[in-house]
Amino acid sequence: MFRRNGVDFLVAMAIFALCLGVYSATLTPSLSYVSPDGNELATVCYTLGLAHSTGYPLYTWLGKLFTLLPIGDVAHRVNLMSATLGAAGVALLYVVLRLLTSELRHRAVSRAASAFAALLFGFSRTFWSQATIAEVYAPNVFMLALTLVLLLWWARVEERERRDRPAGQTGWRRFLPSPRSTLLLLAFGLCFGLSLGTHMSDLGFAPAFALFALLVSPWTAISPLGGGVAVGGFLLGLLQFLWLPLRAHTLLDAPMRAHAPTTLRGIYNYTLGAFPQFKFAFPLTALPDRVVVYLYFLVQQFGFVGLLLGIGGMWLLLFRRPRRFFLLVGMYLVHIWFFIQYRAFDLDVFFIPAHLIYALFIGYAVGWGVDRLAGLRWRAARWALVGLVGLALTLGLVKEVRANWAVNDRSTDTAINDFYENVFDLLPEGAVLLNRGGVFGYDLFHFRLVYGVRPDVLIPALEPGLSPEAASGREVYSVVPPAELGGRRNPWSPPSGWVSPEAWAVPVLIGNTVAQGSNRPLVLYRLTDEPPTLVVTDPRPEHRVEKQLGGLTLVGYDLEEEVVEAGGALHLTLYWRSEGPPGRLQVGTALGGTLLEVHPPGMGNLERYMETFHPPRGGVLVEDYRVVIPRLTEPGDLPLEVVVATGTGLEEPQAVERVVLQEITVLEPGAGR
Repeated sequence: MFRRNGVDFLVAMAIFALCLGVYSATLTPSLSYVSPDGNELATVCYTLGLAHSTGYPLYTWLGKLFTLLPIGDVAHRVNLMSATLGAAGVALLYVVLRLLTSELRHRAVSRAASAFAALLFGFSRTFWSQATIAEVYAPNVFMLALTLVLLLWWARVEERERRDRPAGQTGWRRFLPSPRSTLLLLAFGLCFGLSLGTHMSDLGFAPAFALFALLVSPWTAISPLGGGVAVGGFLLGLLQFLWLPLRAHTLLDAPMRAHAPTTLRGIYNYTLGAFPQFKFAFPLTALPDRVVVYLYFLVQQFGFVGLLLGIGGMWLLLFRRPRRFFLLVGMYLVHIWFFIQYRAFDLDVFFIPAHLIYALFIGYAVGWGVDRLAGLRWRAARWALVGLVGLALTLGLVKEVRANWAVNDRSTDTAINDFYENVFDLLPEGAVLLNRGGVFGYDLFHFRLVYGVRPDVLIPALEPGLSPEAASGREVYSVVPPAELGGRRNPWSPPSGWVSPEAWAVPVLIGNTVAQGSNRPLVLYRLTDEPPTLVVTDPRPEHRVEKQLGGLTLVGYDLEEEVVEAGGALHLTLYWRSEGPPGRLQVGTALGGTLLEVHPPGMGNLERYMETFHPPRGGVLVEDYRVVIPRLTEPGDLPLEVVVATGTGLEEPQAVERVVLQEITVLEPGAGR
């Protein structure tokens, strides 16, 4: 295909450049909570540690190479790997489609349909979301697409050589594939084996690959120089999993350490035997509902028109290219059969390989349909119809990009970095900082393991053997909700024994979780046996307001600074009067119209305080805290507002009322130093 001209190469490169440009424009700048595993993956790529099951050796090694780039911080570079390999995977998907539609009469139609389907997948909602963060799914698409290119290329070579083989060739010569065929099978097997280092579920495609090889050339498939070479390449790719016992000592996740891959049995449990509680987790009676869930995800990617086109593409492949049909449908059915019975809260991302295959069906249907139109006898009608179809497809892509851009644009998500930079500035010398363990703790671990920040601060989750006695004489802080420090514990809860069950968790710093769309709070708590002074009878705010907001009256406020750098924090004290219990009201802080944070009155301590101390009626509630200003806030004078809102949680609520306190001057990061 590429030997005749370089047009396909140029088209593939254009697709790569376009996708990389879009992914880069929406790329997460650093750490994020979009994926539960992303912060861990960004860290282990740099430290060459061992990720959670199934280990992901190839992903780790590729990520290490990207961490050497002089661009942004370490997490940004690993995010960039997803964007780069995701874009390369979309370009390879174009090549797969060209190999699939090579029998069409009009080469230009084949190219156009292939480019359309590749971009349709590349800008689909779920895949795009994974191409902007540190995750395994975009690199896995690259490996899967490369594996398919090599397999289909081998089939093309094998079919041509069989067609051109001299008549009457029999006997042992049937078992001798050409050197070119052998090399392609070796590359295919190696690539397939390596792909398991980006996602173990790729192993489920093996039956479809074997069936396809037997259908294309049974003699080559069973010969030592054919199938034997492919199996050898596959086993060579599996050698990457020897990495697991070598790096098992780097595991920080307690459940993973308990089943560390230091033996053959341990390696199996860490890879193929991982997460048994999630596999086939639903009874057969639930399968219709699970199919509906999958169809919802499918329509979310390609729409109802795409769903129908994919069905048409399968039908056409069955009669026009039956070997390819059994390959792709076999891959597709095995994948969705496994994952519709898989229990996971982020289930949508597991169907990305199935979406890739479905895009191939769509591309084939579009190519066949446009090819028929291009073959019409009446020239004017032919080009008019082709033009209309081309316009419709182009507008469909534009609509898809516009719809998914806002959902997947993470280019301003600096919440984690902004928060922890302020945390490390606030923590006193020798403090103890409690946080979650395992994959959920890497939002903090990253700064210590990658940058060595504040070595004086004790992080017990990083040192499992550390005794709580080490906290003697040290101030203790936490970045997990108080409930996880007490009774509601899980395998990733902070180590126990480091704080008294009766300790008060006093919020001192709140990160910017609302504007970034995260459902995970960023709050630094000071843990102390001394209760906070939540209610006073003689408030003396620096600035008087006396403004009623919902069921509360804002008496006044104190503000420590009126000039702040973007990425810094404002120290704010609010004084509230209430005639009764605040109920479900929420208090928020906004800057320049952007809601920064939302919290319950009293910062979660009010109910306990009232039950313990029974303050007098008419007392004034005092909230003293710091709130982080996002690093990407535009410099200038911006209004600081307090909002009283309805609803619960950290999602942006419906505001009841708001009041402007004063203007704050925001400087560029580093301008005040």
